[in-house]
Amino acid sequence: MTASMAERSEADRVESLVNGFLAERDARSIAELHPGVCDGIVSWIREAAHVGRWTRVEKFANLAAPLRVAGLGEVLQEILDSGAAGLNKEDLVDILGEIREAGSVACLFRVAEGSVSKDAPAYWLCQKVISSLGEIGTPEAFECIRQMTAQSWPDTVRWHAAVELGIEDELGFDEGQMLR
Repeated sequence: MTASMAERSEADRVESLVNGFLAERDARSIAELHPGVCDGIVSWIREAAHVGRWTRVEKFANLAAPLRVAGLGEVLQEILDSGAAGLNKEDLVDILGEIREAGSVACLFRVAEGSVSKDAPAYWLCQKVISSLGEIGTPEAFECIRQMTAQSWPDTVRWHAAVELGIEDELGFDEGQMLR
């Protein structure tokens, strides 16, 4: 399904106003200028993802997050689960944590599992997943973080997961060694 020309023009105008992370105040100002934003932005994100316009996806997701637009979490999960090439997963993972999307816990864990072999040595994406799961804060989210402290995960990931849970000393991690 493609957007009508009027919706596309509206999306283009809104996109030109978005530049990176937005404070809630700035997002609300854009929504006031363009009242159709909250109703149309999820479909704009989906359409941009469909054609691989990742910069547009990120801009619209950064606008939708502080507006708490209904359906944002679901569309971001669809995109993350799609395995699309060229996508900056870190931003979408951050947003799912920011909006505390409890329904995204399994998706976030899949992102970490799928990235761990490619994310070395710093495991940035895994760190983002751990942080987002911590922000979500549900028992299911904490259980996923606990699973990431298992021996099967790289030490760096295990340490970040342990720090998020506050159990790094229990697991015998030497902070000085881990931060080198």
